[in-house]
Amino acid sequence: MKKWKLRLATALMLLLPLAFVGSTTSAQAASKATTSAKTKPKKHYLIIMGHGAGDPGARGNGTNEATFLRKNLLPQLKKYSKQVKHSRITFYNPKHNIVKDTLVHHKGSYKISKHTTVIMFHLDAPYGKGGHVIIHKKHPTKRDKRLAKVIKKYVGLNRGYRGGYSFRTNLRNCNVLRKRGIDYSLVEMGFITNKSNYKHLKKNMAKIAKADIEAITNEKIK
Repeated sequence: MKKWKLRLATALMLLLPLAFVGSTTSAQAASKATTSAKTKPKKHYLIIMGHGAGDPGARGNGTNEATFLRKNLLPQLKKYSKQVKHSRITFYNPKHNIVKDTLVHHKGSYKISKHTTVIMFHLDAPYGKGGHVIIHKKHPTKRDKRLAKVIKKYVGLNRGYRGGYSFRTNLRNCNVLRKRGIDYSLVEMGFITNKSNYKHLKKNMAKIAKADIEAITNEKIK
């Protein structure tokens, strides 16, 4: 009887270190998983103002596309971009023209990380009213739909595009992004030549910028 008890005690002592090692390994694995989840990188969005660097873009109502976007929209977008918590937003150098940088200097869209989502802002011309979203694929993403809702609320949608979306393959800079597998949305905010569109854009610019940042990131800003 004593020999049996001795053997049992010995066996238990041999098994205890193995159980401890297994427990430690499981704890370490769980810790690594938690750390990995905490350090997950934020989604990166690059916001770009259209034209610039000597290219005025469309003209209307005493201004031009490049100037209007940089003077009125850009400061508001920067303001609200600082208030999102789960996304990282950066802005393309407003002194540059991404189309020229891409097609002439072979930089611009060629240098953008494939993990970045690109959002471009433009104004339309010469005749018409309302805005629309030029989309990356044949069907709009949830982000495209949110951006279209912003346009519809503050300016109105261009009736020339069903649902407020346009899939185009004749925009050379966008084609570079598409071929590189980079997701993008190009927002035509409205017609700079249309007095009503222009008035609504200027009057509601802060609200539009806030709504656009929320639409891009799918985050609610207080």
